[in-house]
Amino acid sequence: MARKWIWNIIILGFVLFSLLPTLYELKRSGDLQPNRQFELVHNFPTDYNFYLSRIRQGLEGRWTSVERYTSEPHDGSLIHELYVLMGRVGASVRVPWGKAGDVYHVARVVLAVTLLALIAKYTNYNILAFLLVVTASSWSKLVFVEGIPRFGGYMPWWSVMDSLQRITFIPHLLAGQALIVFLVMMLPSRKNTIFLGILALLLGMVFPPGLLFVYTVMGVYALLQGKGMVKFITPYLLIFLISMPSLVYLGLMTHVYPWKRLIEVDVIRPLPFDYLEYIKAIGPIGPIGLIGLIVALWKRERGMFLSVAWVISWIGLLVVFKFVPQQSPLRFSEMIPHVPLGVLSAYLLYKIGRPRRVVAIVLIAMGLLHMYSSWLWQRDFIDHKIRATSPLVPTGSFVMYPLKDFVAGMGYIQDNFTVDSVVLSGSTAGNYIPAYIGRTVYMGHDNTVSFEKKKEIAAQFFAGRMSPDDAKLWMKQNALRVVFYGPEEKSEAGVRDLRIPYPFLINRYSNAYVTVYSLE
Repeated sequence: MARKWIWNIIILGFVLFSLLPTLYELKRSGDLQPNRQFELVHNFPTDYNFYLSRIRQGLEGRWTSVERYTSEPHDGSLIHELYVLMGRVGASVRVPWGKAGDVYHVARVVLAVTLLALIAKYTNYNILAFLLVVTASSWSKLVFVEGIPRFGGYMPWWSVMDSLQRITFIPHLLAGQALIVFLVMMLPSRKNTIFLGILALLLGMVFPPGLLFVYTVMGVYALLQGKGMVKFITPYLLIFLISMPSLVYLGLMTHVYPWKRLIEVDVIRPLPFDYLEYIKAIGPIGPIGLIGLIVALWKRERGMFLSVAWVISWIGLLVVFKFVPQQSPLRFSEMIPHVPLGVLSAYLLYKIGRPRRVVAIVLIAMGLLHMYSSWLWQRDFIDHKIRATSPLVPTGSFVMYPLKDFVAGMGYIQDNFTVDSVVLSGSTAGNYIPAYIGRTVYMGHDNTVSFEKKKEIAAQFFAGRMSPDDAKLWMKQNALRVVFYGPEEKSEAGVRDLRIPYPFLINRYSNAYVTVYSLE
């Protein structure tokens, strides 16, 4: 019983450590500029609002997701279904529509605890292995901020590489990683294959690359058994057959719009991936774990075969998907390779005897210092965000709290236009509107069908370069009933009142920064 409570405290401690930036931002929520409204954005605002738009659909009673970031009519799908179901759970406990963010952040905490508990189980509750896994960080870059030293690392732009941020990261990724750990952990048993197949099916819906990864681990693990691999064929084949429909469904859905856009974006704007930088970002646990892998294979340590298969699969997919344009190999950095590498590193340290204590202490201390430095970097970011006054709305790499008038303009649309009203705006307002008020927009996210073309057309409209007849016809053809005219849109237009170039518009609402128009 005492041991259980110790592990509960350790897990809770790391989760709270990871939540320090979130708690700090909540504490400082009253220090904003007077014209700004607080919002607890996680990771990056465009994707955060994207996830909230799905949760809001669940809060509103939907069971399938629709793409509110594009104006083309379409049916719902099970893509991003996890967030819709999160919204349904929120609705069952009476979470208001406008509080989708609360559901998101609670899910982060619950799934973080689940994932760490499963990692503890995977390490067989070995404290050295667990700490090596959780604190695994990049090779260090020593930097000075106002004369005070901090640790920096490699690939800081990819949040999943940050040992502090990844603990309470994006809900669907945490859920996918938890399923990966559980499924891999259960592979040696060859029992409960129907149950495991169902879990694998869920993994395919929540995190499709994760299911492909589990298939690869199954194959490598079976091969490592040598002549004993035959007994794994039937149970693994059953898991494969039960779960494969999820990938088939995904393949079928991503051949039609708007879901096809998910594949197009990866081809149009592939995620950058530099293998040398990634090796550096893995940190010292990479080479130590790989040495442990070699020793485990040499000694035929069957107890290490799961971790060996995990690492081999991870490396293999990183290489293979270098040649698959539809999916960046960077996605396979999300397969938590620090888990098997940490286990193999602990295995190696136990093999070398007494020196292991010094090496282990150095590795864990460096990892904890990296985590502390991450907290300092995130705190500085929040402080800068609180002081920020320009630009008026967040665009590109600028991250701002939204203007109160910006939010009020969206609130007017929610209160005075029907749910099926499609809103025309710039990309910033278009990113907020589906999350904040549950309305469909002409464009607002990379998942918008023909986003690049639509952005150019919308810019022509706001610049007044369309004739009144052409503009009116275009709005009707695209079912655009409402126009949100805020700071971003006005900067493109050069006119204060859109009724000057387009007299058919009706001014429905105005404040200091936003005007809402509708078709006459």
